[in-house]
Amino acid sequence: MVRVDHRGSIRWRFFLFLLLPVFAVGCAIVPRSRLEESQRLTRTLRAENARLKDQVLALQGQNRDYADRAVDDLRRSASQDEAIERLEQSVRAYQEDRDRLHEAYEQLTSSLGMRPTATFRAPPAARRRAGIQPREFAPEDDRPKAVAGVDDEETHPQPPRDEDDRPGP
Repeated sequence: MVRVDHRGSIRWRFFLFLLLPVFAVGCAIVPRSRLEESQRLTRTLRAENARLKDQVLALQGQNRDYADRAVDDLRRSASQDEAIERLEQSVRAYQEDRDRLHEAYEQLTSSLGMRPTATFRAPPAARRRAGIQPREFAPEDDRPKAVAGVDDEETHPQPPRDEDDRPGP
């Protein structure tokens, strides 16, 4: 039969029994101030963690708001671009219509043998506001002709010039 030696296992158990109080005292070796400091630090870190989580949630909400605003701004910009394009087309059509009417007017006046005595660019209401008197159109035969022997200054006198108006040396 095999004999089992129980003395080695008893020694081993005794050794562990002696080390047990040393490990149990290990927590008591740390000073109480350090233990309180670590607990205070743990509370501070938990509070900071909660504050940062709240801040993350607030920033996520703000980010969603900015994204929604960007989409709205993009839609608004697209609608404004379309409106600008329609207005540009309208202005181009107006300019083409104005040019066509101007050509037709010039063709009509030349076929009637009349010439305009003033350029007519502004609408009549704008001309009245600016103080421009409307002029009549005269037939080409009724235009004043230069009279032989009459000095041009007599028919079209020049206003007197001040000394300040003279050209400099």
